[in-house]
Amino acid sequence: MLYRNIYCATQKKISGSYYTTPIRCVRYCRYFPCSFFTQDDIEGYISRELIAREFTGFKIRRTKMYLFKKNDGSLVEAPEDFDPKEPDWNSMQEVEEVLVISKILVPQMKLVPKTQGSAEKNSSGTAAKPPKTDK
Repeated sequence: MLYRNIYCATQKKISGSYYTTPIRCVRYCRYFPCSFFTQDDIEGYISRELIAREFTGFKIRRTKMYLFKKNDGSLVEAPEDFDPKEPDWNSMQEVEEVLVISKILVPQMKLVPKTQGSAEKNSSGTAAKPPKTDK
């Protein structure tokens, strides 16, 4: 995968060769990760430390959900038939509070290639250099 050429249908050009590998080309591609790279390819690049996951922020999902805080302090999701306008007071005897959740924050991650210097340093191998000696 490292040295094969790829044809980008979005940009309508061929990228990738021995000197410009696809993973080097994606540094400049705003469409990465695209459908050309399989999940196994991306995991392989992450394990070789050629690309990294980067936190980009939170995506907000709006859903209304009810939680019951019981007298012992535990949180339990409200049953499906729970109606906040007309609650069943017989089943609410153990409930201390009803919590309403209307916003859920989902973390968003983005795959970004590492800089050229750090990627080449990591991919060149881990051969130990001999220590410098003072003369």
